Amino acid sequence: MRTWPFFSYFFRYVLRAKTRQKLLFIAVTGLFLSAFSLLVIQGIMGGLQKGLITRSKNVHGSQLIIFKEVTAESLRDLKDILRKEAIPFYSELEVEVMIKYKNFVAPAKLHGIDTEDERPRFLAEKDFTGLVMGSELASKIKAQFLDDIQLIAPGVTDSLMGEEVPRFVSENLSDYLYTELSEVDDFEVWARSSMVQNLIRKNGINQIRLFGEVTDKVLKKISKVETTTPFRILSWEKMNESLVWSLNLETKVMLFLFISMSFLVAIAITSGLLIFYSKIIKDLMSFWILGMSQKKLVNLCFKFTLILSGITVIAGGIFGHLTLKLLGKFGHKLMPDIFVERQLPVHLDFSHIVISLFIPFSISLVFSYFSFVNFRKENQSFVSIVRSLG
Repeated sequence: MRTWPFFSYFFRYVLRAKTRQKLLFIAVTGLFLSAFSLLVIQGIMGGLQKGLITRSKNVHGSQLIIFKEVTAESLRDLKDILRKEAIPFYSELEVEVMIKYKNFVAPAKLHGIDTEDERPRFLAEKDFTGLVMGSELASKIKAQFLDDIQLIAPGVTDSLMGEEVPRFVSENLSDYLYTELSEVDDFEVWARSSMVQNLIRKNGINQIRLFGEVTDKVLKKISKVETTTPFRILSWEKMNESLVWSLNLETKVMLFLFISMSFLVAIAITSGLLIFYSKIIKDLMSFWILGMSQKKLVNLCFKFTLILSGITVIAGGIFGHLTLKLLGKFGHKLMPDIFVERQLPVHLDFSHIVISLFIPFSISLVFSYFSFVNFRKENQSFVSIVRSLG
């Protein structure tokens, strides 16, 4: 006897029969919503996290070459490799300073840009005749265009009348920078490298920022370049270990909470299947009387629940994917102007899809098997059931 009539009969029983079990129908709906919501949540969270990482890499670079000391050498070999590999980069002299305007003082990180190198995209249109300051930092000290800003280097001093005083220079504020990254807009300033070198009385650079994808092969070439000053290479992930750890923790906590809530659906699956099996025992005996073995009938019951769970989970994943497509296209109409991500960001990869399908199906599999084992123990012989009915 073919198995398809068995499956088609019970599909109709679950979906259309007047006596269908509402609890099982609710469990199937919950399984659908589990796959749907998990895919949508991962897509939106992935988009938000990717947007944050992309904005950060656009400013801080994907790799950072840090020299142990300020070096005045040309670093021609190192830069030749980067130019040959078409890797965008710029050299800088980075120091920590205090900025002062009138009675307002704030800490800042000052980047002295070597204007001979290719400017990064976020600084391409900025005016470097003076200081390019983060928008929030300028707001802190109430500075406006063309105001004279004092840059104080606490670690470098001059002798004045027998006392050591911090060295400082004054420079006009020529442009603002808004990157949508609080750690940048609140604390960072860019200027010509000559001005920073004049402040600390040292020629040269102490960092090179690389942008875009840098392969391991290129990194090995860079690491073999001989320089008078030792250097080390840090990836963006190494520079932002706490942020990477926080994003990973956010994802894991979200999955943990979702799995915990999915157990409510699992309880409904268990209860619904136990009631469903008790209701269809007479129908199973009809198939048995028509010639199907009891063992095959019981196994087909379990296969039917797996097929039903698989179809439901896949349907939830498909609807979730369609929902993400619609959000990616029309999300800008949902998000207010005050949000950084004006258009609702969506990012999906293969792992998100696998997790969205695997977790609900695995939970369904475990609890369906539990229900199946109980059903098999309670109905070991159809003959005794027929005799009791007779």
